[in-house]
Amino acid sequence: MRIDRVVVGHLSANCWVVSNRSGDVAIIDPGDDTDAICAQIDALGFEDPHVGAVILTHGHFDHVGSADEVADDCGAFIYISEPEAKFIGGEIGTGGHEFGLDTQAPLVDFKVGDGDEIEVGALKFKVILTPGHSPGSMCLLIHDDELDVDHLFSGDTVFAGSIGRTDFDGGDENAMTASLEKLSAALADSTRIYPGHGTTSTVLDEQSANSFWPA
Repeated sequence: MRIDRVVVGHLSANCWVVSNRSGDVAIIDPGDDTDAICAQIDALGFEDPHVGAVILTHGHFDHVGSADEVADDCGAFIYISEPEAKFIGGEIGTGGHEFGLDTQAPLVDFKVGDGDEIEVGALKFKVILTPGHSPGSMCLLIHDDELDVDHLFSGDTVFAGSIGRTDFDGGDENAMTASLEKLSAALADSTRIYPGHGTTSTVLDEQSANSFWPA
């Protein structure tokens, strides 16, 4: 399995491009810069990559801004959680207005729930709903058979040494606490964490360095 990061937008959000040797490709959180994301897919070197999914960990503008364009260019389906789809379809939308932006909610193809699996060929992502940063935030867990390790794409739920803000519209501090406890109970210490902003980490690192991580 290969995991590439494209840092996009003026908030420096991480877009993750996940692929395997068979040419299966999933794109997580394409918040901006369609050209850079598509260039990263081209750099994988596949003659005909199977870009099957654009997966959104949550609906904030800095994570969804290029979703429609990327999905159209690649012929991919867009996935988001059911509660998040309802939230960004309402008055608050993607939250871009707080930053003077008019980022529209993407046209979602599939709405998923806790425990669902998103398959792109041999790539299989387990959905873990983790509300707190937003009402329908979710993390994506995938097992890497080659390394025999789990990878967690945590969106804005968990960062290296910190967590996502809960003071935006739709945020909930108590829900975030429950989500962190859920992750702590479900994840192996060796799980590698790929957040929506900043550097990567592991569960073991967060246990010692993140004051928000459950004891």
